[in-house]
Amino acid sequence: MLNGVYGAEVHFDSLREELASDFPSRAMTFRRDGLPDPTPERGFGPVVERLHSEIERLGGAPLPLLGFSLGGALALEYALAHPERLSALVLINAYDRYRGSRLQSSTLPLLREWPAAWTNPPLMARVVVRVAWLKRGLFHPAAPRQVIERGMMGAALTTQDDVRFQIAHVALPGVAGIEPRLAALAERIPVMLVSSRDDAVVPPAHTQRLAASMPAAHCLPPFEGGHAFFQHDAAALAAEVRRFLARHASDGTNA
Repeated sequence: MLNGVYGAEVHFDSLREELASDFPSRAMTFRRDGLPDPTPERGFGPVVERLHSEIERLGGAPLPLLGFSLGGALALEYALAHPERLSALVLINAYDRYRGSRLQSSTLPLLREWPAAWTNPPLMARVVVRVAWLKRGLFHPAAPRQVIERGMMGAALTTQDDVRFQIAHVALPGVAGIEPRLAALAERIPVMLVSSRDDAVVPPAHTQRLAASMPAAHCLPPFEGGHAFFQHDAAALAAEVRRFLARHASDGTNA
């Protein structure tokens, strides 16, 4: 499982617990760890190859890969580079390249300079709980404060340098001619696309664009809630992931 901007392993805890009996998992976060900033020429290349080294160390048969947000963009880049190592691909509120509104795009430079360590997770959680549209867009309308605060605490572990590294990948320009490659990928390995209706960070249009480029992919109806909806509603997502992987991941077919 691959996380994105401000991502922490704890963000996947509920989903991993729901899947553990059938699909034990490993969570990875999008960190710099000595890698250079991306350029349009090399794109996700260095972080893809680092992920490939980790997967090769595990050995064995091809594995299912789940990516969320920027982690979904990384999972997609990895699948395009090393499809032979994957038995299935699950993309949650993901994208091939991020296309934000003018307001969303204008916040990227600010995020680069705003260390997560400056935040006060309990205070931020109280603010999110009290602002209904923010709670719905970031988490889930029914999420209790404890879930939101746990998510904020995990985000606060991210360093400013890691955030700069992550945002540099979010800001990468589009790749010309990627649509035929995406279509061929979904023909080669099973792909499931997941979005949430009220996502204020990666709007569902990103998933819709992926679905249009990957006709063979299995695209679920949008889930209730916002960007990190599964931190509250892990059971519903886990049921869909379990069903999808049970059908496809063992043999890697897209029948």
